[in-house]
Amino acid sequence: MMPVISLEKVTTAAALRVEDLTTCERIAALYASDMPNRFRAASVEAAQVAAWIVQGAQRLGAEELRRQAVFSYGQRLMEMSARVPVHAQAAHERRFPRAGRLDQAERAAAGSTVWARLSTSALARNADAEVEGGCPCGGRGWIALPSLPEAPDAMTCPVHGRETVRRHRGGAA
Repeated sequence: MMPVISLEKVTTAAALRVEDLTTCERIAALYASDMPNRFRAASVEAAQVAAWIVQGAQRLGAEELRRQAVFSYGQRLMEMSARVPVHAQAAHERRFPRAGRLDQAERAAAGSTVWARLSTSALARNADAEVEGGCPCGGRGWIALPSLPEAPDAMTCPVHGRETVRRHRGGAA
C-alpha cells in the first residue's frame, strides 16, 4: 500500500507552492520524496503528487533543490547533443542513482505541469542550466569538434550557446 501524505499538513508547514517550482525542481523534489518507485499515474491523485513535491522540496531545502535542478537540466541538454562530459555523467549518476525512480519522477513532474502550471518566476528560471564540474565549452558557448573534412570545427553549446548567439547577433562578442 502506498503511503499517503496529507497535502493540508504539508502545505501549512511552509508557504511552498508547486506552481513556483520549475519542472526540474519538481523532478528533484519527487526523487527526494517518499514517492514510491513504481506507481501508475492514473491511480494517484494530483494532491498526492503535489504533497510528494512539497515534501521533497522541504527535505532538500531551496538551495540544494535549485542546484540539483540546474545541473539536471544541463545534463539533459548535453545528453540531447551527445556531449556529456564523463565527470558530469558520474555526478548525475551519484545524484540520481536509481534510473527507474528518476524516470518515474520525470513523468510525474511533467504531469504536474498540467494541473499546476509554472508561475511567472518558475518560468523565468525553467531554462537555467549548468554542467557540473565544468562545461566542455568553458562558458564560451562553442564546443570544439575533431577536425574532419567538410565538417564544422565547432558546435553551439547546448547549455551556454543561446547567450553566446544573442551576444554575437548584438555585436557584443
